[in-house]
Amino acid sequence: DEDSSSDNLKRRYPLELPLTEGTPEHTVLLASEDTFRNMIDSSSSSSGMCPSWTEKKTCQQLLQNALDTLLIMDGLLLRGTPLSDPDQEFYDAVGGTPAVQSKHDHLKRCMQTQVEEGKLTPSERQKLLKQVSERIDHLNDELQAALSQSREKKAHVLKLQLEKAKTRQSAMEAHPARSPLELYPLKYQSKIQLLRKKLQPLKKLEQSAKGRLLTVKETRELSAMDEIEEEIREWERKSRGWFGGK
Repeated sequence: DEDSSSDNLKRRYPLELPLTEGTPEHTVLLASEDTFRNMIDSSSSSSGMCPSWTEKKTCQQLLQNALDTLLIMDGLLLRGTPLSDPDQEFYDAVGGTPAVQSKHDHLKRCMQTQVEEGKLTPSERQKLLKQVSERIDHLNDELQAALSQSREKKAHVLKLQLEKAKTRQSAMEAHPARSPLELYPLKYQSKIQLLRKKLQPLKKLEQSAKGRLLTVKETRELSAMDEIEEEIREWERKSRGWFGGK
């Protein structure tokens, strides 16, 4: 029946639809190409909304899922199968495959530049070095197999890929890892630091008051701690990029 057909159509999309307004997914896919570039290009979270390599990788996966979804939709349209109204609305709103592909390609270039410039946290650098090391081992095995079978054309291609992988490895090894706060200062870092400064004497008071009764003044002062800590968490939340909480 119609409901069953609709459910089946939804299940074969890699991207969960419909998009929820206000989510990172909605923002990324519906932003114009110029807006997306401007928000991605900044290396600081004070203006960029996807500063770290890890966040860019998450964003890239979202764009890939959107591309895969649009590919399915294109196939349906080519066969003369109309899209449902919500799916057609999504297709039109994101600008079709070319617009999403442009965002994906730009993001990929930004990620490559970030690696070349050594703008990686310790965990990112470790993960990428492991990946490139495994790729080099795999390419070496394939190259030896191709040479043993006298497959010169394939060996030539593998040598080029191996050279590229080693160049990438050298570029990463040439740069030490950097702390996240050094690379990406929080957008509201000054406000957060001010609040943490306010918190310090209160924490000292809390420690010194253990095991004794508080005065009325001390009770009033300590009651402000929860509010200050909550305010800090809120400013930290506002400082995150699109995928900072993922």
